[in-house]
Amino acid sequence: MTTKTTTSNVAQEYTWRENPDDIIVLANRTNQNFILDLPAGRYRLDAGRRMRTLRSILKHQQIMALVEDGSLAIE
Repeated sequence: MTTKTTTSNVAQEYTWRENPDDIIVLANRTNQNFILDLPAGRYRLDAGRRMRTLRSILKHQQIMALVEDGSLAIE
């Protein structure tokens, strides 16, 4: 969602506000580190770590394969 805002008489063109329902946490449930090839670039998700991200990441085949085999969990 984009909105037009003003702050101290300076107009900012647009800001982005996320919808809280679109935010998920992916947790690496394994003892392996993963390199995720995302559209914005590579992301390393270490063993036992979590990442806060948008639900749209689930559209990527690599992510869904890891979720389906239990390596990544959605929290």
